[in-house]
Amino acid sequence: MLIERTNSTACQDPEEVCSKSPFRVLVVEDDLVHFTYCEHVLNLIYGDKLVLERAVDCQSAIDMLNSREFEICLLDYLVKGGDAKDILARVDFGHVTTPVIVVSAFDDREFVLEALRHGADDYVIKGKYSENELHQAIQYAIYRKYKELRLRQRALYDPLTGLANRHLLFDRLEEVHRFSSRHGEKFAVMVIDLDKLKAVNDTLGHEAGDRLIQSSANAMVASLRASDTVARIGGDEFIAILKNIRDKAGLARICDTMRKAVADKAMVETGLADVVTCSIGVSVFPDDSTSTAELLRQADAAMYTIKRDGGDGFSFV
Repeated sequence: MLIERTNSTACQDPEEVCSKSPFRVLVVEDDLVHFTYCEHVLNLIYGDKLVLERAVDCQSAIDMLNSREFEICLLDYLVKGGDAKDILARVDFGHVTTPVIVVSAFDDREFVLEALRHGADDYVIKGKYSENELHQAIQYAIYRKYKELRLRQRALYDPLTGLANRHLLFDRLEEVHRFSSRHGEKFAVMVIDLDKLKAVNDTLGHEAGDRLIQSSANAMVASLRASDTVARIGGDEFIAILKNIRDKAGLARICDTMRKAVADKAMVETGLADVVTCSIGVSVFPDDSTSTAELLRQADAAMYTIKRDGGDGFSFV
């Protein structure tokens, strides 16, 4: 699980993707004649920009799509070990951003709809597509994937910071809870509230306040590991989930690093010392509770303890 921020490559402008050099294409095709035809047409379209890779069976196609990035994938409907539906069902489209065009000899509307329902972005007829037709299909698939990813981001990510929003946070919290319960691991919940942000909004304006929220989000992300999740759930309130925690001494060091990083980022942004700091409350599973709702409540209460004492600190349950 990665720190939940908008993927920088996931929503690139479609025109940038279409004009990329190199232009990386994965062709899933076990028939050499059809692969050669596809390679010929792609060379006509992209010339020296083309970087072409081939998979000849289901498993290699799944592995390549899940582990690498391509500008487009041309997926033959029938390949060794299965078909396009088998491959699409086993590709993690929660993280994979490669658009997929299904290539098949079947020219049937129901067949097309079935391919699209399973995650394909477009469809062409094997051996019959021209240079222009394939180029249009690739462009359309890239634009379609872009729109899909934009909708996904709006539903799951905070637009100001790019962090996970409340909906994605609770999904990740349940995921970590299940994993930690099954494997006997500890995880921590941190509730983080920015101090003095209202004063910044009142004196420097809301644009300055937004910049400080963004810089604070960046500081939080930089303070944690790539296995952690950070979410913005309100104007100046954030929650972090830290997986596989060993002890509170390590957590204390993380909290102190985050506290200093937020203050330092705010000073760089404004040139003023202590203009924005943060208050952090921490609870630990299963030491403090085995309930995710109770862990959140306890961490929130611990955070307000620091808030009442003037902020710029952290507290455990």
